[in-house]
Amino acid sequence: MWLVDCCTTGRLAFQNETMSNENRDGESPESWADVAVVPSRRHQLRVDLSERNAAVLRLARECQDFDVQMVQLPIGDYLIDSGVVVERKTYADFATSLVDGRLFPQAAALARSPHRPVVLLEGPKPLRMPDIHPHALKGAIVSLAVMWRLPVLHARDPEDALRILRFLAQQAGDSEQRMLRRYDRKPKRVASRRLYMLQGLSGVGPALAQRLLIKFGSVERVVTADEESLTQVRGIGLRKAAQIRELVSGSPRP
Repeated sequence: MWLVDCCTTGRLAFQNETMSNENRDGESPESWADVAVVPSRRHQLRVDLSERNAAVLRLARECQDFDVQMVQLPIGDYLIDSGVVVERKTYADFATSLVDGRLFPQAAALARSPHRPVVLLEGPKPLRMPDIHPHALKGAIVSLAVMWRLPVLHARDPEDALRILRFLAQQAGDSEQRMLRRYDRKPKRVASRRLYMLQGLSGVGPALAQRLLIKFGSVERVVTADEESLTQVRGIGLRKAAQIRELVSGSPRP
């Protein structure tokens, strides 16, 4: 089978490198005991209770890349590092949700989410599908991508779905380091302009601006939040919260 288990790939690569170094340098791994090994980052994966029997959840628990928490999510099925929300559907569930009217209300909720939304369509296709024309399914996928601006990712099976979750976690983490910074020229996209505005607050950089939007959902809620609510965001302490409130209220603290 040409697919390699994503959770063991890193260990296999490390073992191969270890053998290569031993042959080249004549040293055994035991002599490296004083060398610190930096573990890869574990990503937080919050999973909705409705997914308790999903095969991809079992694989995520077995994989060493995620810390899995079962919660009641307001939208979506998987929330990765509080940044990417994933609505997972099998092909049969996708067709059924189109027929019973659930699909587009779910799409609307995802589109309004402060997180980055993704629809994950997981295979394999069942031998028998709900009685719906294939053109209707294709049209629904096009509507999600074009009208609702929701990326639709296709996975062949649960193993492939897990691989996509890992890619989403890695790329979301990387993009936080490359996030929009506040320069003289204002951005044109609405989402980027929101980040730009929040970075005008005292001590707020690109990553913190993103976390504020995820927490409060809008710029208005951020600037009207009290100090106690602001300190619930990672990176904001009592002093920084007081500085933000002083700036937006226009009145210095006594």
